[in-house]
Formats: sequence, structure tokens, C-alpha cells
Amino acid sequence: MPRKAKRNDFGSVKPRKTAHGVVYQARYKTPVEMIPRYPGARKEQYKTFADETEAYGWLAAEKRKIAAGVWEPPKAVAVRAAAKGVKFRDYATSWIENRRKPNGEALESSTKIKYTEKLENHLLKPFGDKTVAAIKPDDVQKWWDSYGANPPQVRSDAYTMLKSIMHTAETEPINEQGDTLIDRSPCRLRGTTVRKKHKTVTAELHEIKTVYEAMPERLALSIYLGGVMSLRIGEVLALRRGDVDLTKNVLHVAGSVKPAMKDGKQVIVRGKTKTANSDRYIDIPEALRPIFAEHLRYHTGRGKAALLFEAKKSGVMRENVFSYYWRQARATVPRLREGEMKFHDLRHTALQHLVENGATLNMVMAVAGHSDIKVAGKYQDGVTKSFSQQITGRISQQLEEVINSSASAATLETDTGNSMPASATIQGQTVNDETRALAGTLEGMALTVRIQVLKNLDAAKRSQVLSCFSPDVQVETMTQLLSEVA
Repeated sequence: MPRKAKRNDFGSVKPRKTAHGVVYQARYKTPVEMIPRYPGARKEQYKTFADETEAYGWLAAEKRKIAAGVWEPPKAVAVRAAAKGVKFRDYATSWIENRRKPNGEALESSTKIKYTEKLENHLLKPFGDKTVAAIKPDDVQKWWDSYGANPPQVRSDAYTMLKSIMHTAETEPINEQGDTLIDRSPCRLRGTTVRKKHKTVTAELHEIKTVYEAMPERLALSIYLGGVMSLRIGEVLALRRGDVDLTKNVLHVAGSVKPAMKDGKQVIVRGKTKTANSDRYIDIPEALRPIFAEHLRYHTGRGKAALLFEAKKSGVMRENVFSYYWRQARATVPRLREGEMKFHDLRHTALQHLVENGATLNMVMAVAGHSDIKVAGKYQDGVTKSFSQQITGRISQQLEEVINSSASAATLETDTGNSMPASATIQGQTVNDETRALAGTLEGMALTVRIQVLKNLDAAKRSQVLSCFSPDVQVETMTQLLSEVA
């Protein structure tokens, strides 16, 4: 029969009989003065040992910690010790799975897939088998340098993700006492932003028409959707018959194609739009109405859910499949081919054309599905339906001339250059002398400085200042503002 617990001036040790022999359980009462600091701690602390001497030694060590004021619950110590042993591979995988958007929503499956690809392709080999706590600044520097003298953009993107993971490990507590996995992030590199190599290419209307004519008929409409109506490629490929209302001449942008995991494989699905604001209604220019009607008649299934641009085998078309046809059609315009114009540049083209035709910043943001200059979309209600239709009508008229004309490119450029300047259509705003003075000062500043100041103004004030700029400065400024949120 096991002996009774032996007591001394601090705690006790009690032998217990188990299937594997006698063990010794040491226990003591949680210090009263420590309860406020650790409200979730047990009333008694205990630990089991195979050796009686070790049990008494543990009690003595715990007593010294209390006397020195450095005591903490053994369970908390064990949790922290276990956390310190977490491998980067496991921590990063969990980080991706539990990551949240700024608004608290879970990440889209497509975003998780992109993060996982970065992790597997760039971070697991150098860091995967190390514990998070063992990764040092030198390790990060060596990894960064391993890409050589001309590193790809993906290195900068992977570093941004690594930095975010390590920031979480540095700042998010792993227990009730507020301990973190690491004391300081090892990501301390400077100058890690890679300058964007691709320079946005803006197309003329007659060039857009040429690319449209070079695309396969079943995909041709996509060129006008991007180059005139400012849709993203994911939004284009997600369009359904039910999204097109030719009675009201309105297009509902309600989805976007994106990757997802199904049965362990990556597939392409029709999901939600990029942001809540991206779910929007856009006026269809009258010049495009017959082109929409023809596409629906000959290239779209009869059901409302039928995709406008359906892949022959898989249903939802992958962007890389579409890009094959896009590059071939783009090659018919030497300037666009040489500039390696991307489909997303068509979106930039459409937005700039809106600006040149007098659209207010709020209208352009509403058409493009942007939030405010950074995030909030609360100022997007400042555009009347009649004004929006006026701008769309003006663009439609120019587009109709291009579609129906065989004039030379030079003539077309002259025709489209006669658009009413933006300043002539937004003068109806009430501006005071202070606003005019601010506009005059900003007009003389460098574009980058001007943009930064405008971003710090509220939407109403920003719109007033823009209305005071000369036409050339107004177009330049609004184009840059829009390019930063496109």
C-alpha cells in the first residue's frame, strides 16, 4: 500500500502505485499573492516524477521562484516551452488557415491558395524545418541574397508574407499572460520593395477595335468589357446571361472567377467579386448594345446562369487560357505588343477615358467598383444617374464612330481628342477662395506630392480642388489617383 504524502514546510510529495511502478506526485498551493496576476491558475500546482528526490527538488525550485518573485504556473511554462518548439512549416500553415481580412472575415479560398503557393515555392525550403524562434536576421538575409543580382518580383512578395507571419508571432499572445512566440521579428531588411517593371499601356479606341476584331468571335466582346466598361478579367470571365439587361442597358458585375480547392485539387470557380464595392451595375454604352445582343444570340447558352465566355470543356474559363487568345490579338497592334500590354491595362484605359470625358472622381470610382481612395466607399453616392448616363453617352458616341468608321488612326485620334475637357463639366461645384488657393498651390507641385495631399482630403474637398485645376493637370492628377486604386 502506497505511503502517505510526506509534508515539509512547502508542499508535499505523495507516492502513487501505477501499472508501471510507483511514481511521486509533488504538489503545493498556488501562492495567494500570485492569484491576481494569474486568475485562471489552479488552486494547487502539481507534477509527477519517477524519482522521489526529483519531486522534492522540484518543490524546492518552485519555492525559490516564489521568493524571488519570478514564479508562474508550471502549465504556462509548459505551454510556452511547447510553443517555442513550433516549426515554421506548421506555424505558417496555421497562419494561412486562420488569417482574417481587416474587417474580420475569413480569407477567400483563392487568397489561401496564393499564400500556400508562395509558402511552398519560396519559404518552406529555407525555413520550414526550423522552429519559428530559431529563425534569425542572418537567415532571412541569406535567403534574400540567394536570389542573385536580378531577383524576381516574387522574392519581394514572399518576403512581405514572411514579414507578416513573423509580425504575428511577435505580437499575438500565446497564453493568458501575454507571452508571444518570439520577442522580435527577424525580418529587418530594408529596401525590399521591387519597382514595378511593367509600365501601364493605354490604348486608343481604334486600337481597341483592332484587338476586338482579332479575337475569336466567342471572346471578342471581352475587349470592350475591359477597354470601355473597365471590368477586371476575373469579372469578365464570371459574367452570365442573367447579368446583362439590354432593356435597361445595364450590366450587373456580380462575380469573379478564382481558384479553389476541391477534392485536393485546384479548380476554377465563379466566386464573389474582389470587394463588396466591386459588385456593381454599369451602364452599357448604346454603341455596344448590338454587340452584346449578337454575343448573347450566338455565343451564350439560354439559361440565366449561362456564362458569356464559357470554356468548351471545363465550363469556367481559366485566365491563362484566355490570356493565350489575348496575346495573339494584342500582337495585331505593334505598339501594344511592344509595350506588352496586359488585359488589366484595358481597365486603366477605360477609366482614363472616363476622366478625359469629364467624369467626376466619384463617378469613376463607382463605375470601376473602387472604394474611396484607400478603403471606405461612403462617398460613392455623389453621382446622379443622369450625369453618369451623359458621360457614358458621350463615350458611346465616340465609340460608335470608331466602330462604324474606316478612317485612319490619325483621323480617329483627332476626332476623339475633341472631347469636352473635364473642367468644363464639373464647374457646377461651389468652391471658395481658400479652395482655389489650395488648388493653385497644388498645381505647381510635383505630381507625387499633389497626389499625397489630395489623398488626405475628404472626398468632397478633393472633388472641389480637382474642379479648380486646369484641364491638363486635372486629367493627369485624376489618372494617377485612379491608377493607384485600379
